[in-house]
Amino acid sequence: MQKRYWRCFVCNDIHSGLKPPEICPTCKVKDAYVEISAKEARIFDGAVAEKEFAVEDFRLAIEKMTEGNEFMVNPNREKVDLLLQGVMSNERSYGLKYCPCRLITMDFEEDSKIVCPCNFTVHATYKGVPKGECWCGLFVKR
Repeated sequence: MQKRYWRCFVCNDIHSGLKPPEICPTCKVKDAYVEISAKEARIFDGAVAEKEFAVEDFRLAIEKMTEGNEFMVNPNREKVDLLLQGVMSNERSYGLKYCPCRLITMDFEEDSKIVCPCNFTVHATYKGVPKGECWCGLFVKR
């Protein structure tokens, strides 16, 4: 079985192995890891590998990440497709899957906070009632 890479969407901790930890050892959040490409892992952590993610790989990764969480991928497939195109466009242009609806500052530390999926559960747009979604609407409350 091939080693894979995961990133905690809360603190950007990188994990490599056969599966991610259930609880992030850095920030202690449960079920917060999303599978990422080797390129993204290298940028965050210096890991070495070759696998790149396509749009469908990323869609599957974020759908799997939402299992067991209070949020899910937005059921509006057309909207999600458009957002994922933006995420992948940002990865081609800037090297990481930056959120398509937030401005990139070119300050790595600051911009690492908006790599998709970002820590959207702490923001007012997610905490708000009744909508409860991330900045761009890729994730919504169940």
